[in-house]
Amino acid sequence: MSEEKKNTWFQALYDKINMLAEQFGLDEMQRHAFRDFVVTTAREQYKTGNRSGAGWAFAQARKGQSEQVVST
Repeated sequence: MSEEKKNTWFQALYDKINMLAEQFGLDEMQRHAFRDFVVTTAREQYKTGNRSGAGWAFAQARKGQSEQVVST
């Protein structure tokens, strides 16, 4: 993924966080805590999804290899 695309995604998330924080009238400390919570949660979910996706892909690759061995 290009750095520009990554920054665009992060900037959009950051802007939405700031918009909600402003809507709810959060002060700077509350806004910072809210932003840290959302970004940390998003990062953890992304990592979990990548691990799950990688596990599935490796399982499919192993399955494909074993089927090739059986058919030859």
